[in-house]
Amino acid sequence: MYADAKIDTKSLEFMGKRSSDYRNALSDYADAWRPDIACMKRFLNPVPGERVLEVGAGNGYFSKAIADCVGPNGLLVASDPSTDQLRELEEGSQYGNIRVVPASADTLDINFDGFDALWSRGAIHHVTDKTAAFTRFAQVARPGARLVIADIFAGTPLARYFDAFIARSCSTGHEVAFLSHEFAESLCLLTGWGQPVFHEVITPWEFARREDIGRFLQLLFSAKPDYTAEDCFEAADRYLCVSETTSGWALMWPMTVMCAVRPTHG
Repeated sequence: MYADAKIDTKSLEFMGKRSSDYRNALSDYADAWRPDIACMKRFLNPVPGERVLEVGAGNGYFSKAIADCVGPNGLLVASDPSTDQLRELEEGSQYGNIRVVPASADTLDINFDGFDALWSRGAIHHVTDKTAAFTRFAQVARPGARLVIADIFAGTPLARYFDAFIARSCSTGHEVAFLSHEFAESLCLLTGWGQPVFHEVITPWEFARREDIGRFLQLLFSAKPDYTAEDCFEAADRYLCVSETTSGWALMWPMTVMCAVRPTHG
């Protein structure tokens, strides 16, 4: 997930333990990302019959939700360089309308085009050649298609959290390049997309107990053995916002959602 499988195999982060930890996080705490599904539906707004490309699909947490929205007459193509993450995704789709393609964002060698919308969540900051990726996005999108990227942007509290803690604690490391608003605008201009609009969105990741937050993060980012669940909780509390709620605890997760449209002419 999120890396270039064909050019640099050593950057394939989501294999082996990294992949299994990620799966376990979303299996053990399946409800934590429900607000993120709502966020996807709000900004991507997939409708019946549409063709959607998901870049960095991972283990398919968003894929299944998108496929359900586009229905039996639609298509969801889930691309990701990690075969560990992609396995069993097609078989698990309700309408049989998911196609899996093991491909990285900056090469995106797929036998599909004419997409109505493209969606990527938490993947683009791992892509080395973003110009190539955005160019390829435009090539496979129809005129008028929507590009929706939910990610970590430079200079935000989430970027500082990743640079200060995830980079040192993650078992595979986390050397990445976060987009800025300015560079994202330039990328869209240079690669055939319209002027992007940015939305700062905070989704609450909700848990029954305080310690569940630390354990979820410990699994999600596959922390090294010497980083405890409490270490993971304290770092999130330091850089982000953790609060007690009427039903448990919530980690407020801030991301930037960038929306752009491929012009219909010109």
